[in-house]
Amino acid sequence: MWLPMLKLQRIVPHGPLRSLTNHCIRMSSTVSTAAAEQTPPAKYERQPNVLRKKLSSVVPGSVNLQVLGAGANGAPSAVYLFTDQSRYLFNCGEGTQRLAHEHKTRLSRLEQIFVTRNTWTAVGGLPGLALTIQDAGVRNVGLHGPPHLDTMLQSMRRFVVLKNLQMQTIDSTLGVTFEDSILSVQPVVLRSEQQPLQPILSYICKLKPRPGALNLVKCVEAGVPPGPLLGQLKNGQDVTLPCGTVVHSVDVTEPAETALSFVFIDVPSVDYLESLKAQSEQYKQLANSELTEVALVVHFSPPELTAHTEYLDFMQTNFSAGTQHIYLNSHLNRFSGYAAAHRIQYQLHQLAPRFFPLLAEAAELQLSCPSNTLSHSLKKTKLDNDVEEQRENKLNESQLTNAKEVKLQQVRQQQGFVSMSSFHLRPKKGLDRTLESKLTPEEYIKETHAVPGFSELLAQLQSETAETLKIESKRYPRIIFLGTGSCIPNKTRNVSSILIQTAAEAFMLFDCGEGTHGQIVRLFGRERAREVMLQLQAVYVSHLHADHHIGLIALLRERQRLEPSSPLLLLAPRQIEPWLNFYNRQIEPIADAYTLMGNGELLEQPLAGERVEQLGVNSIATCLVRHCPHAFGISLTLQAQHEGEPIKLTYSGDTMPCADLVELGRNSTVLIHEATMEDDLEEEARIKTHSTISQAIQQGRDMQAKHTILTHFSQRYAKCPRLPSTEDMQHVAIAFDNMQVTVEDLQHYHKLYPALLAMYAEYTEELEQRAVKRELKQERKRKLAQT
Repeated sequence: MWLPMLKLQRIVPHGPLRSLTNHCIRMSSTVSTAAAEQTPPAKYERQPNVLRKKLSSVVPGSVNLQVLGAGANGAPSAVYLFTDQSRYLFNCGEGTQRLAHEHKTRLSRLEQIFVTRNTWTAVGGLPGLALTIQDAGVRNVGLHGPPHLDTMLQSMRRFVVLKNLQMQTIDSTLGVTFEDSILSVQPVVLRSEQQPLQPILSYICKLKPRPGALNLVKCVEAGVPPGPLLGQLKNGQDVTLPCGTVVHSVDVTEPAETALSFVFIDVPSVDYLESLKAQSEQYKQLANSELTEVALVVHFSPPELTAHTEYLDFMQTNFSAGTQHIYLNSHLNRFSGYAAAHRIQYQLHQLAPRFFPLLAEAAELQLSCPSNTLSHSLKKTKLDNDVEEQRENKLNESQLTNAKEVKLQQVRQQQGFVSMSSFHLRPKKGLDRTLESKLTPEEYIKETHAVPGFSELLAQLQSETAETLKIESKRYPRIIFLGTGSCIPNKTRNVSSILIQTAAEAFMLFDCGEGTHGQIVRLFGRERAREVMLQLQAVYVSHLHADHHIGLIALLRERQRLEPSSPLLLLAPRQIEPWLNFYNRQIEPIADAYTLMGNGELLEQPLAGERVEQLGVNSIATCLVRHCPHAFGISLTLQAQHEGEPIKLTYSGDTMPCADLVELGRNSTVLIHEATMEDDLEEEARIKTHSTISQAIQQGRDMQAKHTILTHFSQRYAKCPRLPSTEDMQHVAIAFDNMQVTVEDLQHYHKLYPALLAMYAEYTEELEQRAVKRELKQERKRKLAQT
């Protein structure tokens, strides 16, 4: 059509011919315009669909199982299975997404989630994970597990808003096996007579066997022509030749590999042991099958169960000596995997050990499993294996294999497991510890002293504060920051949570983001954390965004397990009640763990008297703030005094600049205020109803607060935000995770800034460059708007 039309144009048509030509041109122009106006599909939506279609029938060449969390020190127990095409997650406790972020595990390609229980231990990380993968462009995820997962998601809809993500819940207790081109996952249901409404799931996973190599000689003999038919035969598909002859894949390929199986087992208590033993025949048949080999068993069971005689007998009876075992939640798993939190703490510790104490987890880890001992064990194992290989002539091959296996199992059990422990299923290489998360304090310190000028500024700071900050303060309140980031956790800043030690044996919590209990365990150590949980008397939730209260269930359960003398006082918006009631009714009982008082009830009449006196507090008052519906600020008047007056502590929660908060916090000793955005992003802060750094500082001035602490930073400021002038920061502190200060400490905090800014000079310079680029972009937009 186009060639004749161009010829017509060259001869300059006229009359009817010209009209026809113009009509064709107009039609082609219209078609071109319409094509240009069509919006192409978004890349992240189109590309996965194309890949999935291409690879749907291809058996992957690489299949690896990776421990995301080993259940140590408040970390979740979670396992990530990834192949060339797909990703699968097994269990999703609180903190899973933070570990995935730290270890660069791509959740954006997650397709299926399998959980063994519907209790918070296994699903506490789902709300945060769902919001994160939705932002990453994931549109569909399968969620397999016990009943009530669908109603749980429905009950979270107030604070987990999934506009673009569809989570398709599958009740695996119905016995439906999941299957795709990569593997099959068969649920095994455990039930207890004592808890008939709480079924537990284990999973038997079987990889699809990879077809053997294509034998080209046999293909030629069978008459298969070169081209795509060879690829289909290689992938295990039978083909029909043009002449009608059917060529079977098995006839022209080498024998396929033995299919590997791996098992996830979760037995929460002795009540489920009988049900486990009833499944013995099923596991025994799996282990004895000639079609598959059980390579690995992953245990989600608690340590008191994995040490139980009947449990051990079951494993020994039903699995061969060659089967590897990974015990999550074991007492030997001593490191949580949050290495970045330790890194920044070691670095800040140099500035002021009193403000930034080293995490107790680091000390416990050093005592129980020094890194040099671990390295020595690994080297010793390699040498022992070499010696055993030299004796190969004297030992039967099976005896040698068993001896090696026993030796390796003993070493592994002594070491335990941590984040990034991996097991290579295909190609079958077994356990791989090369990428395991570990601490290297010497490197962390060396990094800072490599920064030009830092060592000199640090020496100057230490000489200025040697006397004032040398002795640990015993005064109260002590303000302990457990989470100082906003929206989602990153590797250095967890989401909102502030622990206030109001008296020697009394604590109160401001907000309770995901992973709050784990932060307490890692900061204080396991024994001291138990004491803190028993002495924790009140929790305040400022509003119902997920990053401010998702950690509440785990906190209530842990405190309930310790059998405290009285329930926790929960100050929160009343709208949290349906969620807590659902969890108590459908999942596990928590109603006795707390007493709820609505924040709105304290607007007119502050809480005072016996209910708060034992907390070391005279009164608690609230006000509405400018963020979302039912968002509150809070002010405490404490029994402790500073300069002869009761200490007044005010916390903003999330808010824009708010006059009501200024009135509530008038003459505060300390204001803790959110500072989500840098000053250049004031418009973005307004749209998202947050405050900038300078706005937060001004709020402190307006209420005549003696000291202001900034927190709730956007996760773009993982280390240090962009700060205003030095003069503005004289009575202002910026919060870091695991920082703890008293009122007296805040008088000296400004002395840290020269060394602090020098330590993160490269990072702050990067922030400045981003700001310059952002301003240039805005300037171009303004010029375009004027033209």
